[in-house]
Amino acid sequence: MPERDPGPGGAADVGAPDPGPPPAAPPRRRLRDSLAGHVVVVAVATVLVLAGVWVAGGSRGGGGPGPSATGEPGTSPVELTGAVGDPPEVGRPAPDFTTFALDGTDVILSELRGQPVWLLFGATWCSSCRAEAPDVQAVQEAYGDRVRIVAVYVGESISTVGGFADRLGLTYTHVADSYTDIGSAYRVLGLPTHVFVDADGVVDAIEVGTLTERAAATRLDALLAG
Repeated sequence: MPERDPGPGGAADVGAPDPGPPPAAPPRRRLRDSLAGHVVVVAVATVLVLAGVWVAGGSRGGGGPGPSATGEPGTSPVELTGAVGDPPEVGRPAPDFTTFALDGTDVILSELRGQPVWLLFGATWCSSCRAEAPDVQAVQEAYGDRVRIVAVYVGESISTVGGFADRLGLTYTHVADSYTDIGSAYRVLGLPTHVFVDADGVVDAIEVGTLTERAAATRLDALLAG
């Protein structure tokens, strides 16, 4: 019988069986591989979503207007380091304090009785405080000696406050609360905060957030008519 031609490769391949496609994986293995792939996809998607949230939150930075620790839009949170007392309450005497203005004159809240007092807690770095300063000055010019406006700058130095008042031409009373003693006594959590005190030294209203000239005038008119 004639021998088979080994062909170019030198090995006989004529008549060798075709191996065909690889055998299919068992159904259980296919199911297991599908579930594993699904878990990987979900995990990767979750990581990407969390990374996006982190980037968005980090870019926000907390520098712009928005809810603060007080929950009021447009306020800036402030850190208090002084002795914290009972928070002021409408209808109760305003916490007394003794300090001095930029010109060195004493400012004693209890000695201001006889006229309404508008206590304005703010800071030179507070954008909402800067925005409302012209309205506060307009109220000062409109009411003159009939009311007393006292701006308390929480955690700031005399030089910083003085420069701020000079640049904006503000003529009402300014107090540098460098150690946050007054802010702590009034439990100020967000700036600006407004406390209106009647002529008897009793808290009439507390407003948190920017106050317009009209809104302040409405409060003061009610106190003067009181």
